[in-house]
Amino acid sequence: MENIEFRLAAHREILVAVLSALAKNDDAWLVINRILEEELIVQDHEEDPGIVPSEAFARQNAVTAEISSILQDASARAAAETAAAAPKSDR
Repeated sequence: MENIEFRLAAHREILVAVLSALAKNDDAWLVINRILEEELIVQDHEEDPGIVPSEAFARQNAVTAEISSILQDASARAAAETAAAAPKSDR
């Protein structure tokens, strides 16, 4: 089981690295976010109406949370890399 966790962590790191490079291109970043929001992320009006979420809804909610987390991490990394690469102004 540990091996799977390490592999998933490695895949996530690769995704964040690739997406952080793409996040620096505004057009590409908008397309990626739009596709993921339209295709993968549960929309508010699609929420499970039951008190206890169904297994399928719970799974989709977990997937949505992970996608959002990966996109946020990529965006933060891209911003940090851009800030680090910016020339320092002399005061």
